[in-house]
Amino acid sequence: MTDVISFFNNTVEWQGWGYNALTISFIATAVFTVLEGWGFWMQNLSIWRNKSGESISVSLFIYFGCLFITVIVYGYYIKSIAAIFNGMLGFLHLPILFGLWKHKGFTKLEKGALSICPLMIPAMIFLPWKDLLMISLLFGTIIPLSMQLYEMWRTKSAGVVDARFIAILIISTAFWVVYAFAIQNWVMEVIYPLTLVILILILVLRFRYTPM
Repeated sequence: MTDVISFFNNTVEWQGWGYNALTISFIATAVFTVLEGWGFWMQNLSIWRNKSGESISVSLFIYFGCLFITVIVYGYYIKSIAAIFNGMLGFLHLPILFGLWKHKGFTKLEKGALSICPLMIPAMIFLPWKDLLMISLLFGTIIPLSMQLYEMWRTKSAGVVDARFIAILIISTAFWVVYAFAIQNWVMEVIYPLTLVILILILVLRFRYTPM
């Protein structure tokens, strides 16, 4: 218990608590983490209700599920409550992936990703180059995000991509951009603005390919 209290007292949020960008962005990211969780669940329901994974990139959810759990470890390393809390969303990817496996199936490439991507979790635990590893993994998100963008463009269909889910991710990512600059974490400062742009493009295609 003492270790938990000591960790909490040394987190960037506690150390910088006050009426400032850090605290405001922390509260916002916590709120939007809860909303993201709701968004993930809505996406899960869309898959199961429609019994379809049309226009959804399986690789995106494999990679992001593993990445979120890896962020829990990284959050502990940088003493960030926001990162640890946000990382918990990784567990909500499990029912989504099960639904995609059941109603869409996995290609050989996606099965390969499913066997390789979980290795990022022990890598973050045991390797010493945590900042370098984190920025590599975050840069890696550009690939599955781009694949989601390509999947929608290729099929010219929004499929069962949930607009509420994408919209929440956009708003949440915007606050993560503010948070990244508030704690001056260069890893987050580099990747979150780029992620925001791609998510906006995905939402644009979502509405473009949805029949009026």
